Amino acid sequence: MAMPRLDARKRDILQAVIQTYVETAEPVGSEALAHRARLGVSAATIRNEMAALEEMGLLAQPHTSAGRIPTERGYRVYVDSMLEEERLPAPQRHWVRRRLAAALAERERVPQEVARTLAALVPYASVVSHPHPRRLAFRHLHFVPLEATRVLAVIVTDAGVLQARALDLQEPMDPDGLERASRTVSQRLQGYPLGEITDALLQQVVDEVAWQHRVVRLLAERVLRRLPSAARRIHIEGTANILAQPEFRDARRARPVLRALEQEEVVAGLLEDAAERPVWIAIGSEHRVEALRGCSVVVAAYRVGGRPAGALGIVGPTRMPYGRVVALVRYLADSVSDALAEAR
Repeated sequence: MAMPRLDARKRDILQAVIQTYVETAEPVGSEALAHRARLGVSAATIRNEMAALEEMGLLAQPHTSAGRIPTERGYRVYVDSMLEEERLPAPQRHWVRRRLAAALAERERVPQEVARTLAALVPYASVVSHPHPRRLAFRHLHFVPLEATRVLAVIVTDAGVLQARALDLQEPMDPDGLERASRTVSQRLQGYPLGEITDALLQQVVDEVAWQHRVVRLLAERVLRRLPSAARRIHIEGTANILAQPEFRDARRARPVLRALEQEEVVAGLLEDAAERPVWIAIGSEHRVEALRGCSVVVAAYRVGGRPAGALGIVGPTRMPYGRVVALVRYLADSVSDALAEAR
């Protein structure tokens, strides 16, 4: 649906209604808006303009005698043409960076720590995915001898150690042979996204290291071929924050939202939509999850090696301070990308 054209006065009034409603969670009347927003026009003029905005589908009137609230379409016009991103205060930026730096000591902790950080900064639910295996680039393979006929295959990507798996061999192999096999496979596959390591490519690698054919075949069959289909892990924090929002104090409205956020595959689908976008904003019915139709989702991708690897974001009511939320999500995504790049 095409967005309506608004003159300057209608734009100012729509923006003022949205900002007031976000702060108060109460329908906005013309008298209150005239007093609060200092628009330079009378309450009667504001009332007429609000009625026009309602006819355009940008405002709604919950009750005959009540003020008006933004519609999803009204929020979309605001986000697309009026949004001003806030700048995070310096203390918050430094706090975020410190938490990420501490989490990098164990890379597996980074997504969970990011989810907790987001949930601590906004009164909504935060969602963060681990780097998607298909998007990570192969960097190194290490064979670590465990016993005479048992080795540990360690796969290292540009996001760190992805997987370590023990392999049982039929006969002993000397450490030098294992090192040569590690070096050959690493040189052959380095830089390939895991999703592009095909069976044909693996067969080429096996053929090239025929002198260690058995170890590499085991590696291909038990480790590498399974990486691109590895399950995507999601961290969700601050779900209880949803209950503090006026929109969801009624348990009948909150219950579907909480149930949806408990399903990792549902949240993973929301995050997947953000893969190629700096910041993705879905308002109410714009996203695919029926149970979350009363919510907005703000998501940004973070990168590893210059490629989208995972995503992070928030789920909250459509009534949210989009300028602050978008700035926060963007800053967290950029910070995670920078932190992972520095730790490589």
